[in-house]
Amino acid sequence: MSTPFEGGAATPQEVPSPPPPVNPQIPVKKPRNTLGLVALILAIAGTILSCVPGIIILGWILLPASFVLGLVAVLQKDKAHGQGLAAIIISIVGTIVAAIAFIAVIDHAVDQALTTETTTSTPAASSPQSTPAESNAPATNEGDAGSSRENPLPIGSEITTKDWKVTVNSVDLNADEKVAAASDFNEPATDGFSYVLINITATYLGNDSQGQMPWATVDFVSKDGKTYNLASSQKLTVAPEEFDQLSPLFNGASTTGNIVIEVPTDGIEQGTLAVQAELLADKKFFAVK
Repeated sequence: MSTPFEGGAATPQEVPSPPPPVNPQIPVKKPRNTLGLVALILAIAGTILSCVPGIIILGWILLPASFVLGLVAVLQKDKAHGQGLAAIIISIVGTIVAAIAFIAVIDHAVDQALTTETTTSTPAASSPQSTPAESNAPATNEGDAGSSRENPLPIGSEITTKDWKVTVNSVDLNADEKVAAASDFNEPATDGFSYVLINITATYLGNDSQGQMPWATVDFVSKDGKTYNLASSQKLTVAPEEFDQLSPLFNGASTTGNIVIEVPTDGIEQGTLAVQAELLADKKFFAVK
């Protein structure tokens, strides 16, 4: 039996042809998402504007608009979504920042609206003559008088707000007998304590057609810094010729009366009075003697 190669020339081995070249697919760049860009710009602008007092409302308008536009941009097919996602994130963060800024602005505005400016005036010197040493002595800074316990106003001074003027007329540091005589229901002061009577006058300067009740308050601050007032005492005590806080006053009218406070006897003369002409006014401090 003969083979194909017997008696003849060898045939060359067939080499397979190389595969045809494959063209690589170049990724197609998605077109710019204009809506996402607009949403991103609005989100950034809204965050900035929401922190600027006076134009906060503009920020509150732009932030939700950018959030909605960002959502629409993300849902668009065959378009880039990066800017839309960034707009959504920035609008959410911006809303949180805007809320914090809004609360801060409102808190400042309320504080400014509720704080009543209080001015002070001291009584004129009773002595018509003064020695050369006195005349050459440096004047006390009246603007600071009453602003702290260390620099209290003297008895007889006035504090004034827009609607009220309050004068501390006198302070009785040993009023136990007067308080006892004012009412049979008044109990003696607790051991180690004494009753103090503060006589004040409140004058209404406002123009409310219905009148206003005097809301002047007086606290006694002891030498160690503790505050004593009507609320701190466990006794219901009636002061002689008590200060009337229930009868409305009209422009120019005034009322005078006593306020009683139970305070520690020790160091009573080193205490001070903290007086407010009205409910939201600044406290001013008075000496007790």
